[in-house]
Amino acid sequence: MRTFRRSIHYFERVAHSGSVRAAAEALHIAPSAVSRSVQQLEDELGVALFDRTSRGLHLTAAGETVLGYLQRWERESARLGDAVRSLSGVRLETVRVATVEVASYELAPQAIAELRQRMPGVRVDLQIGDTASVLESIANGSADIGIALNLPKNLPVRSLWTMMNSIGLVVRKGHRLARRRSVRLAECLGEPLVLPEAPLAARASIHRALEEAGPYRVAASSNRVIGITSLVRAGIGPALLIKLDVAAEVRSGEFAFIPLDDTLIEHPCLSIVAPRGVNRTAVVDLLIEALRQRMPSVELRA
Repeated sequence: MRTFRRSIHYFERVAHSGSVRAAAEALHIAPSAVSRSVQQLEDELGVALFDRTSRGLHLTAAGETVLGYLQRWERESARLGDAVRSLSGVRLETVRVATVEVASYELAPQAIAELRQRMPGVRVDLQIGDTASVLESIANGSADIGIALNLPKNLPVRSLWTMMNSIGLVVRKGHRLARRRSVRLAECLGEPLVLPEAPLAARASIHRALEEAGPYRVAASSNRVIGITSLVRAGIGPALLIKLDVAAEVRSGEFAFIPLDDTLIEHPCLSIVAPRGVNRTAVVDLLIEALRQRMPSVELRA
């Protein structure tokens, strides 16, 4: 049994890395030991788990099935441990959240804080990535809740709630446009703009509208929100971002956010997603509700 468990553990490592050598380095053992254990597992199951090519190892259909069962078994084992521990009055449930960066500034942390106020024994594992990695984490079962931007049409997950988050001009206090309720992109073109770069959601949303609006001046650009806000703070110029990017700075009065009123701008949508066909725990549902209540007022129910 111990040999079987070791073979399973080595198989998982190889499956995630796609290489016996990489798995061996992570496990701090010889590659031959990893290869031998995986071969023993294949012999015991009577199927090939990997296609071995010059480009590396790729899971076969049987390997995908085995990996899926293992991931479900690990989740159920964790839930079993939580349930047993809860019998002694100690709640140690872990909620795994995968989110895009913009929701990690305030939205997710505030919802997590509310959850832990109600249930102090809950642990939250917060992983930050792009929308593709969030959806992958939900689909493969490594996250219980996801927060993603601009969901694709063919979803491997279930969308629970979606809200539209407007693109706007971000300026320092005292800027000539700071008191405007809205602004057209054409009115901003005389300014030395600080523009977002990929993978920031605002970049794709404004690209077409900028090209249609006419010549514009770029003072600086960045692929991180913290870089853009620092440039605005230094007086380089106003920026184009989504509302959640600068919620804290707008609330403190440091920046003003003026929504852009242009039909060509595709305002991003932020969504709460969860796995399909999985019974959620009460704790997960509490966190989902806390997230939903903190989403801005312009909402689209999924």
